[in-house]
Amino acid sequence: MRRKRSEKTVGIGKGKTLLLLFVMIPLLGIALGYGVAKVLIIPYFAQNQEDAAGTSNGQKPPAGTSEPGEAGDPGDAAPQSPTEDEQAAHAFQQAFRVEGFDLYRIQVGAFSSPENAMKLAEELHDKGMAAAVDENGMHKVYALYSFSREMAEAAIEKVRVHYSDAHISKASFPSVEINFPESYSREAGMLRDQLEECKDMLEQISEAEAAGKSIENMIKEHKNRIGLFEAQVSQAEWPVSMEGYKNEILTLYTAMLESYSEYDSRAAVQGQVSMELINCYAEVLRRISLVI
Repeated sequence: MRRKRSEKTVGIGKGKTLLLLFVMIPLLGIALGYGVAKVLIIPYFAQNQEDAAGTSNGQKPPAGTSEPGEAGDPGDAAPQSPTEDEQAAHAFQQAFRVEGFDLYRIQVGAFSSPENAMKLAEELHDKGMAAAVDENGMHKVYALYSFSREMAEAAIEKVRVHYSDAHISKASFPSVEINFPESYSREAGMLRDQLEECKDMLEQISEAEAAGKSIENMIKEHKNRIGLFEAQVSQAEWPVSMEGYKNEILTLYTAMLESYSEYDSRAAVQGQVSMELINCYAEVLRRISLVI
């Protein structure tokens, strides 16, 4: 009896084992298949689909770019070459901006009466120092101009010998933005280049006068250059909207040529020519900013 019961128990155990194997093997197969599909097969087909789709011209997107709707990391974006419109905008900003400048003047006095200001200016002239009167609320009298504080500091002691209250005054002339429909024209660019060269001339002659050098040859060279500029402006075909701008530049050239022509080395006061030229240039810059 015990033997039969034992054999029956063994038979039931074997049956459970077989049943368990029949259940587990398929489950293991399913799990293994899912893992293989997830890790290998699905990514493979997904990559093939992306390769087949590509971009609108059949190519992969360039490195550093992202597909539409995909947020890319800004740090990963490759530098893009500027478009023609962007290049044109950059050229516009560079080509049609007339640079301003800082001017250092030695202020000797300030008066409410223009007559008293002119009297002091004549005294400075008689003492061999360039002088100018600037009306800006008060009538201020200045002696000697320079484009750098160092030059002004080197010259101020000469003025303080006669006027102990003299001090350096800085004037800033802002840049002029030429911004109207025809400002992209070749004529506008030509005027910008001419103005920049005029400012270079003023710096050259100011430095030469401050150093006590002869400026006769420089004046001849500058007169020839300004005469050429004047001819170029007069002969060019101008857009209607630029007529006022053109006329202001011609006014500057006329004033500069007069100052050069009136120069007499035997009776000249040191610094007077550059002072007159700088005043002309600054005034034209001011008026141009109103015209544009």
